[in-house]
Amino acid sequence: MAKIPANIVEQIKNRADVLDVVSDVVQLKQRGRNYFGLCPFHEEKTPSFSVNPAKGIFHCFGCGKGGNAVTFVMEHENIDYVDALKRLAERYGIEIQWEKGEDDFEKGETALLYEIHEIARDYFIRQLNSDKGKKALNYLLDRGFDKTVLQHFSVGFVPDEWDGLYGQIDQKKYKPRIIDKSGLFIKKDDRFLDRFRNRIMFPICNVSGRIVAFGGRTMDPKEPAKYMNSPETPIYFKSGTLYGLEHSKTAIQQEKEAIIVEGYTDFLRFYTSGIKNVVAGSGTALNAHHARLLKRFTTKTVLCYDGDSAGQKATERAGFMLLKEGFDVRAIQLPENDDPDSFVKEKGNEAFQRLYSESPQFINYYIKNNKNELNTPASKAQFVDTLIQEISEVVNPVTRDFIVKELAEELSLKEERILAQIRNVYRRKRSGNEQKKSGPGPVFQITSVTDKAEFELLKLLLTGLDDPITFILNNIPLAGFKHPALSAIAAVLYDFLKTNRNVSPAELFDREWSDTEKIYLSRLIIDSESSQEYQEAEDVAKLIIDCMTVLMSDQLEKSIRELRSRIKEAEKKQEDTIALVLELSQLQKKRQEIRRQIQEIKVK
Repeated sequence: MAKIPANIVEQIKNRADVLDVVSDVVQLKQRGRNYFGLCPFHEEKTPSFSVNPAKGIFHCFGCGKGGNAVTFVMEHENIDYVDALKRLAERYGIEIQWEKGEDDFEKGETALLYEIHEIARDYFIRQLNSDKGKKALNYLLDRGFDKTVLQHFSVGFVPDEWDGLYGQIDQKKYKPRIIDKSGLFIKKDDRFLDRFRNRIMFPICNVSGRIVAFGGRTMDPKEPAKYMNSPETPIYFKSGTLYGLEHSKTAIQQEKEAIIVEGYTDFLRFYTSGIKNVVAGSGTALNAHHARLLKRFTTKTVLCYDGDSAGQKATERAGFMLLKEGFDVRAIQLPENDDPDSFVKEKGNEAFQRLYSESPQFINYYIKNNKNELNTPASKAQFVDTLIQEISEVVNPVTRDFIVKELAEELSLKEERILAQIRNVYRRKRSGNEQKKSGPGPVFQITSVTDKAEFELLKLLLTGLDDPITFILNNIPLAGFKHPALSAIAAVLYDFLKTNRNVSPAELFDREWSDTEKIYLSRLIIDSESSQEYQEAEDVAKLIIDCMTVLMSDQLEKSIRELRSRIKEAEKKQEDTIALVLELSQLQKKRQEIRRQIQEIKVK
C-alpha cells in the first residue's frame, strides 16, 4: 500500500499549529495561556472547549474530547488519519511524495464521499461552460454574475440527462454502497440515475471548505420544485450547514456580526458586492443547529429576508429562535417586491447600507409589523400572550428585560405585569424538566480515592519534572494502576519515559487509543500544567507518598472494610467474633507497616 513517508508526516505535524487549525472552526478568546470557546463537538452555551498552544492540544471539559491538530481535523471532518494529514498538507503547502506500494491505499467511506462530490463539482462546471450549459450560463450572466464569480464559487450546471454524472463515476473505485450514500443519485431497480437534472448547481460546503452537498435551481419553468437540495448523508447534516460560511467566517469574526439571507444568489450578490459578513441557509429554515454553528464566530446577527409576507414570517421565526439561542438580533425590512439579491443589484450598496445601519432590534421589528392588528383589547391581550410564550424561552435575563421594556413602551403596558406573566410561564415550562447532562458516549469519571491517586501520579509523569518521574518509575509498579483507561495510559508512559523524558503531549495522540482513553489522556495533559507550575517540591513529594499509600494499601483497605462488615453481622447474630477480630488486627498492623515503609522513602 502507498503511504505518506515518516519525514513528511513529521513535517506536517510540526507545521500544523493547533490554535491555527481550531480557530478556523471555533471562535476563541484567550484566558491566560489557554484559549476558550464553544465546543464544536457538542451543544453548549458556556465555553468549555480549551486550546493549549504550548502543548499543541485541545480539550473540552464538557464532552471530554481532546487531541492535537491532526485528531481535531479527523474528529471535526469525520475523516481518517491519512486524509487528515492530506488536508493539513494542502493547508500548509506541503507536497506529499507517496512511498511506493500497491495501487493505492484503501480509503474510508467518508473520504470517498468527499471525493465523489469533487468529481460532481468538476463535471457540473464543465457542463456550464459547454454547449449544453449556454442557456444556464446566459441566465447567470444576465443576473449580473460574471464568469470570475461563477468560477470562484464553483457554480455549475447539470444537463437534462439521466446518467450524465453517473457516467463520470469509476465503478471499480466507488462501490454501489458509496454511490448510494452520496445522495447524488437515485436507485431505481438495479441501476442508479442522476438525482439532479437541468439545474444550475451550487456546491454546499462544510465550514472547512469540503463539498458535502449541492443545491440545484431548475431551468424548467414548469418544474414545481424551483430548488432541490441533496438529501442528508453521512457527510451532510442539512440543519447544521450554512451556505457560504467557509468563505465568510473570517469577515464575520472581523465585523463581529453576521448578515443572514435565505438564498444562494442572495449570498453571492452580497459577498461579491463587498458585503462579506454574510451567510445563507442550505435548503431548510434557520434552526437552533444553524445558530450554534454560527455562534462559534459571532453572537450578533442581522436578518435580511425577502420583503414579502412569507419573508416577514420567516424573519419572525428565525428572530425568536436566535433570541432563544442568546443572539443579539436585528432585522431589515426590504420593500415588498424585493429580495436581498434584487435589492442590492438594482439599488446598490449605499441603499442597502442605509437599511442596514437603521435596522431595528428584532423585537421592535416584530411589534411594528404586527401593530396594525392590535386594534382591540382582546387582540392586544392575545398578541402579548403569544409573545410571552416566546420571551419565556429567552435564557439571557438582560435580553429578556430589554424585550419586556420595549413591549411595555410600545403597547402602553406595565413592565411588572408582563414580567409576572413571564415568570409564571417560565416556571411551568421548567418545573420537573431540569436539564440533564447525558449521552451515549464515554465520560470522564474519577469516582474513588484509588482512581484519584492513579490520576495524580500520571499527571506528574506528564510534567517533565525529572525527580518525580524517576521516583514514580522506580517505586510504583505498573500493576498498581487498576483503572481501565488510566492503566492503559500508564503502560504507554512508563514505556516511553524509560528512554525519553521529553514527552510531547501532542505526539501522544498519534498512538491508537480508545475513545475513553483519549478523554482521560487529554484531561491528564491539561491538568498536568497545574502540577508543574503551582506546587512546591515538598508538596509534590507529599502527593506522591500519599498516592503510593493509597495504591499499595488499596487491597488491604477493601479487606479491612469487608471484615468489619462481617464482624457487625456476626455480632447481630450473637456469633463468636474472636477469629474475625484477630484477622482484622493483623490486617491493620500490616497496613501500618506499609505506611511506615512508604514514609521512610525519600523523594528528591
